[in-house]
Amino acid sequence: MKKDRFVLSMFIVFILVTCLVIAVPVHAKLAGDKVKVGGLFGVSGVCAEWGTNGKIGTEIAVEEINAAGGIGGLPIEITWYDDECKGAPVIPLVEKLTKKDKVLVINGPCQSSTCEVAFPKLNRLKIVSIAFCSSKPGLSKLSKWGFRNTLTSDKQLDPAVKKWKAKYGIKTAVVIYNSEDAVSTVEGKKIMPVLFEKHGIKLLKMFSFQTQTVDFAPFITEIKALNPDGIGIGSCYEAGAKIAIEARRQGIKAQFIGGACNSTPGLIEVGGEAVEGYYGSTAAWIQGNPDPRVIKFVKEFKKRSPAGKDPTYGGLRAYDNMYIIKKVIEEEGVTNKPGDLQKDREKIRQGWAKLKNYPGISGVTTMNEEGDGQGGVKTLVVKGGEFLVK
Repeated sequence: MKKDRFVLSMFIVFILVTCLVIAVPVHAKLAGDKVKVGGLFGVSGVCAEWGTNGKIGTEIAVEEINAAGGIGGLPIEITWYDDECKGAPVIPLVEKLTKKDKVLVINGPCQSSTCEVAFPKLNRLKIVSIAFCSSKPGLSKLSKWGFRNTLTSDKQLDPAVKKWKAKYGIKTAVVIYNSEDAVSTVEGKKIMPVLFEKHGIKLLKMFSFQTQTVDFAPFITEIKALNPDGIGIGSCYEAGAKIAIEARRQGIKAQFIGGACNSTPGLIEVGGEAVEGYYGSTAAWIQGNPDPRVIKFVKEFKKRSPAGKDPTYGGLRAYDNMYIIKKVIEEEGVTNKPGDLQKDREKIRQGWAKLKNYPGISGVTTMNEEGDGQGGVKTLVVKGGEFLVK
């Protein structure tokens, strides 16, 4: 009897162990000695803070992934370039990453102006590029190879405009925007006017400026004569801060609301007291977020960022991009063999296209049919020299 019970016990143990082995997904080890991933980070130019955030977020993720065994047992090697936040340099850089560096996938670029130029080229090059902070609506339609792990400006600004109006009693407003920047133009010409009308705010006038504009005094003088309750700003953070400074210098009491590129610590660094009360939005929540992954990331990010700044949402989403890249490569059967490069890139494209409910530090990421991320949005306001969730 004892022998029979022993045999039966061992058989049960064998069955349980077998079930556990079957239940745990096993990813095949990739060929080669490293996984090549490209990066496009605008660390100079008008979106430098956003590009730098993306670079730091990517580096943190790569170090963590490599320390935990890499992708398919291999370490990640990042080859990255500075696209200078401009459309012209991005084309040869995408070509270089694709043909010379032979990367599997590209994390970036950031800015909508660079995505607008780069994405159509992806159809010919057949390589996946994932933006981490581009927010101009419609850009992902330009290519099935271009994805954006972010939220478009219309989705970000709608709740912010509603709360801005309620807080300050906004009845009339003007809009001033950078006509040379893709997302700023669409925010200024299309999104803000539509949202102002939706929320019962009368648009008095629209003004446009160029990237190289340094003197905003003539614009502000004319705006002062109109005496609006609010000023909508479509620009990157530096211009937004300078507009606010000049408005306060001329004694304007109107309250500000800025587009997607304004919600960064750089706005406060440049604008100081002039941007107190400034409304914006974010596609990733860090202030007071209890998620231990977010707390850990912010702590590490501040060690590496200039002047110990908090990250923008682009930093968190660039970090998530790397973990999603790992997930897709391991789950879609990428081999990493030189002869399979194009097949592997297609597998990565398919993996991103069907991504659903990925629980990243920026929130839950799902790709819609256009290739844009879906997820939560938070309204921000500058208070006491920092952004707070409103």
